Amino acid sequence: MGHHLQAGKLMLCAQSQLLLRNQSLFGVGKWALVNPGDTQIFSELETEASLPNAPTLFGLHQYYDTYKALASSSPNTHFFSAAFDQSQTGELDGIVIYMPKAKQHLDMLIANMAQLLKPDGLLLVVGENKGGIKSVAKQLERFCFNINKTDSAKHCGLISGQVSAEKTNGHNFDIDKYAVTRSYEINQQSIKVLSLPGVFGHKQLDPGTALLLQQFADHKQVKQMRGQFYDFACGTGVIACYFLSLSERLKATLSDISALALYCAERSLALNGLQGKVVASDGMQEINGSFDHILSNPPFHEGLKNDYGITLNFIKTAHAKANRGCKLTIVANRFLPYPEHIQNTFHSFSVLCKTNKFSVYQGSK
Repeated sequence: MGHHLQAGKLMLCAQSQLLLRNQSLFGVGKWALVNPGDTQIFSELETEASLPNAPTLFGLHQYYDTYKALASSSPNTHFFSAAFDQSQTGELDGIVIYMPKAKQHLDMLIANMAQLLKPDGLLLVVGENKGGIKSVAKQLERFCFNINKTDSAKHCGLISGQVSAEKTNGHNFDIDKYAVTRSYEINQQSIKVLSLPGVFGHKQLDPGTALLLQQFADHKQVKQMRGQFYDFACGTGVIACYFLSLSERLKATLSDISALALYCAERSLALNGLQGKVVASDGMQEINGSFDHILSNPPFHEGLKNDYGITLNFIKTAHAKANRGCKLTIVANRFLPYPEHIQNTFHSFSVLCKTNKFSVYQGSK
């Protein structure tokens, strides 16, 4: 949750602008950009690709919006996955990771990328100063030597290290080593959830999600629910798992923009012996069919900034894909401007619950 492409795909984010200042680093060979903050960086680097010995570029994406935009327009090869392996790219000469929000997510990416690089290959991390780029050198020490601050500008930093054959010897990246499985008691119903760093609700059951599920504490009421159920921005899949574990008459679709979230959601379903359709989607673009129940704890962050557009668009699209009588139920921070949008879009509107931090809203078609 919480990732979103830079508005206007032709804008270079500050991290990409810093990379372009250091274009000479890319030199020759095979390079990958991991979770780039915009799509434009590839074409900017390609303008140099007419030179002899120009680098081959790969895109390794954990966010579906960037992947989809590039897969359809860029001459480079792009992959969308929770984890990456050498069968996709072969050995790489260099990799640039755009720094994620969660420190553990970066640890996981560094471990994954260390396995894709040639011995002595270059591993770069680019990120905003306020995002914690200054502490990255320490994180690179696990697999790298010759760690340097290569450049800083536009409130960003670029840190580089060379991957050490000695430190990576015998290292096989396994994403499950970073996963945590927890059991939650939700309204007297026990649910198992697998989560990974970088996925919303990784450390605990998010209090907003817990509040949303408290509105459905009556097991008898949930058991009577039937039809098509949709969990938007599903994260670890906990919302869908709760409803599916109580009602056998629901058919669920879960979607998220994050490959890590989709990995978790699939595993959470399996841990509870449940079935659902898990879909990579930017908003509801890839979602087919219509629904009888739509639930979400929707995102409102784009990187380190607030962005309401994702959810406002979701409310509109949810109405279009709602069957008659369908209820949309969402939880949100109280300061967010969603009530009027649900009121203007749905036939009826109610506030199911309010705390000093969150509200649970429901709209019916």
